[in-house]
Amino acid sequence: MGCVIVSTPSAIYVRVPSDLLREFDRVAQEHGLSRSEAIREAMRLFIRYSRAPDVKKLRGIVGNAKLSSEELELYVLPA
Repeated sequence: MGCVIVSTPSAIYVRVPSDLLREFDRVAQEHGLSRSEAIREAMRLFIRYSRAPDVKKLRGIVGNAKLSSEELELYVLPA
């Protein structure tokens, strides 16, 4: 007999500064995404890029440099 595994979505609660949420919602809307869809996509991208070997290597090389994570990602992550 086979077994069927059903995955049910999990709900999360996150506190976000209102200006960040407004900007996020604006960008999501520009891309035709609901807030939930955009958050799921952002989570997938975060996982993908966190595992990218080049990002890990550059974070180690840069170490105490004056680059923020955002500046570093501009050089590493594809547009």
